[in-house]
Amino acid sequence: MNTKMEEEIVIASSSIDGGIGCWDLQTGTEHLRYKSCASPPHGLISVGRRFLASSQLQDPKASSGAILYWSWSRPQVEVKCFPEEPIKPLVANSEGTYLVGGGLSGNIYFWEVATGRLLKKWRAHYRAVTCLVFTEDDSLLVSGSEDGSVRVWPLLMIFDDYQMEQASQLYEHSFQEHTLRVTDIVTGYGGGNAIIISASEDRTWV
Repeated sequence: MNTKMEEEIVIASSSIDGGIGCWDLQTGTEHLRYKSCASPPHGLISVGRRFLASSQLQDPKASSGAILYWSWSRPQVEVKCFPEEPIKPLVANSEGTYLVGGGLSGNIYFWEVATGRLLKKWRAHYRAVTCLVFTEDDSLLVSGSEDGSVRVWPLLMIFDDYQMEQASQLYEHSFQEHTLRVTDIVTGYGGGNAIIISASEDRTWV
């Protein structure tokens, strides 16, 4: 759910019908229909409540990916960018200053929204990244993968080149309880501590 001009709306995408629907939550009326979209699971986000971004499913043999951007008021694609590999999940921080994408290779990409510049890239998982989520304070990035792992990345370390060079591993925690791909992750706080809940195709959640 995203808030725009004091209206509550719902946005949803599908890789099957190739579009994004945008509905008013109170009346059920459709505001806009964004076409030419083939978004994978977790591939559609609202960036700072200013515009939409969506990674695109392409030919599996394609070596590069695509991310499309729409404004709230126009159904036409306004910006296209082409990362070095296909991207599945996307996530933005709460202010919409950074965009993070998970690649088929297991890499995570960190872009600056204002310039489109790639700030960081690192190998996060052995297989494709399936889920990405920030904690509430945007200090931690949590990722899930087809390899069944869930990893927690402290951004202070990721953006500190010296710490990255000295660290034996970049993640703060790595959870290996799942045996199949991770399908979703949510974060929250309980008792003053950060809580992570993950779900998997192995029909477990932890």
